[in-house]
Parts: sequence; structure tokens; C-alpha cells
Amino acid sequence: MPATSTSRPTSATSKRQSEVREVAAPEAATPPLLVDALGDQRIVIPDLSWEQYVAINDAVVERPGVSMVYCDGRLTLLTESRKHGWASRRLHTFVVAMARGLGMKWEDAGSATYRREKKRGGVEGDETFYFGPNAEIMKGSKDIDLDTQPPPDLVIEIEVSHSADDAVIVWGRLRVPEVWRVDPANETCSFWVRRRNGSYARQDRSLAFPMLAPAEVIEQLRLADELGSSDWEKQLDRWIRKVIVSKKPKDGS
Repeated sequence: MPATSTSRPTSATSKRQSEVREVAAPEAATPPLLVDALGDQRIVIPDLSWEQYVAINDAVVERPGVSMVYCDGRLTLLTESRKHGWASRRLHTFVVAMARGLGMKWEDAGSATYRREKKRGGVEGDETFYFGPNAEIMKGSKDIDLDTQPPPDLVIEIEVSHSADDAVIVWGRLRVPEVWRVDPANETCSFWVRRRNGSYARQDRSLAFPMLAPAEVIEQLRLADELGSSDWEKQLDRWIRKVIVSKKPKDGS
């Protein structure tokens, strides 16, 4: 089955809508609504078929602030808090500034949906990026098709008190080389690089930005909170020029 495009259908058929209602409002006990430390809300629904997941996923037509992770029959629906969204947008700004400062081509796909039936998974990252040759392939407003296009080079997952484990498993199956896991509440960041078997190993440096350490990401988030967006972005550009670019290996070295 082809991968989902970033533009979901604008309307579902009556058959699909009835299936969504059946899944979302079963006669059995309603799945519990969980509220995380910073206000994220999530619902976990077990034992869903692929067809049921696709019906629900397609029915939530580009609804802002709602994301889904489907892994081996378990569906997690997450609505983000303002702080979650704030951290996601600042990390987007950070990555774009890094790529620009280092002269890298980049494209982003935001929280686009990536799903493949044969991988038993579907996922929407907080932020997704393509670099270099893959950015060239993905430039413009292309729909996502994992049968003909590369996976993202970098995915960022914001973790509040909920774990991104299911999302990371799916990203591994989709062959994403690197995942950043960021917990803004506890001020932690970790870089995870994909092994050949599809699992991830924690690394001290980013694969996309080898001169970058996790502590530097957290420090920039702290400064963004302290300085405000405008002043922080000015400081960020100066910091990249002074600190990051100076660490970049010279050509031929």
C-alpha cells in the first residue's frame, strides 16, 4: 500500500465515517484520557486493525495540534499543549538556522504523516527534515510517497511525560537515520542514530550536525525562553557563526 501523502483527503466516505465512529466510540469501556505534565492530552487505543487506523487517520483532516502514532495495532492520539508546540517551533527554527549557517540544503515536512502497512506503523513527528541530496528531491510542496521518496534525514520527537518509544520504533522501520528526543520539562535532549537492524543507538553527537552536542540544544531552548523569540534568533545566528561554524571540518581535512 502506498505511503500517505501530507495532504489527507478533505472528506471521508460515509462508510469510512461510520467505521471511525465505531472505532472511536465502541460499546466497550472508553479508553482513558491521559493528561501529561505540561498539558498534553493523549488517548491510547489498543487492538486496532490497519484499516481502522487508516480510517481514523484520514478522518482527522490536517487538524492542528493532533498527532497519531500507530504501532503493531496500538494507536496513540496526542493533542499538544502550548508548551509542547512552543518547543517544537523553536527546535524547527534551531535546525533551520543550523543548516543555513553551515551552508546545507534543507527542506522540512513538519508533522506530515508517514505510514506503511507492511511496516505495521504510521507516525507524525513533531518536526521532520531532509538535507543535502534528499532536500533536493523533496523541494516544493510534494506529497509524501515512501515508495518513491527517501525518508526524512532527521526527526524530532517532543516528550513531555509520555514516551516516544512507539514513534521511534516506527521511524526505525521507515529507515529514518536520526531521531532527536527532547523533553522540555526536564530539560533533556538525546540524539539517536539508526543501526542496520532498525533499532537506535544513543550518540554524543548529531549525525546531521556532527559538531553539535545535546547540551547545546537544551541551552538554546533555555535562551529562547529567557530572551524571547526575536532576541533569541539574533543570538542564535551569532552563536552558530562563532561556535558551530568554527567546529566545522575544513574541506580536505
